[in-house]
Amino acid sequence: MTKDLLRAVAAHARSTYPAECCGLVLADLAGLNRFEPIANVAGSSATSTRTVRDGYVMDPKAVLAALAATDEQGGRLVAIVHSHPDVGAYFSREDRHMALGGGDEPLWPGVQYLVVSVRKGLVDDARLYLWEDTLSDFIETRLPDISDI
Repeated sequence: MTKDLLRAVAAHARSTYPAECCGLVLADLAGLNRFEPIANVAGSSATSTRTVRDGYVMDPKAVLAALAATDEQGGRLVAIVHSHPDVGAYFSREDRHMALGGGDEPLWPGVQYLVVSVRKGLVDDARLYLWEDTLSDFIETRLPDISDI
């Protein structure tokens, strides 16, 4: 995760606060990553009982369009991104459940999950989570200080 990519994620997280932000990190054919913000539609009658303040549901049409365009260009999905307003960067039980799709293995093998903490409108932490087959669990990597990004 480059500083430029983290800047884009942090800017989006700040712009949606106090709602959770969400989006995708997509790699192009050359392996260069970019952040694609996706609208959080949590709380709409068709998506979930959670609200944008305590959950995220990515707009499915936007996700499909971003993934299709990336696939057509020979790219791939690198990470799924969302923020936690005022509660810290951690992989919640709900985050884990969504990543596993209710099963025992990730829905998106090899894809990382980036969780960004936003407190009082300022990004103060970010952590990556990646499934480790030998542990049958997600491992956490704390990213360098991003409070200045």
